[in-house]
Amino acid sequence: MALETVFLPAWISFLTGLALFFTRRWIADVARSLDSLDERLRQLEKSQADCRLEMATGHPSRAEMDRAVDRLDNHATRLTILEERDLAA
Repeated sequence: MALETVFLPAWISFLTGLALFFTRRWIADVARSLDSLDERLRQLEKSQADCRLEMATGHPSRAEMDRAVDRLDNHATRLTILEERDLAA
């Protein structure tokens, strides 16, 4: 048996094993990074929700603001009518 017939397949197997080993490590590193980013994203979303809740405390909701706008429009209309009546009199 010639040395090349044994050495070449062994060398190819070694390089393939080495490539697979480092590829597996790289994939594991990427998976850990993605998990870390996912956890950080969850923490960011939680802190945003907490900030929104903190900012909304003591402030009227959108429905309350809409009702207030409607009431102001009604009052403005009534004032306009009263002013026109007053000017007409």
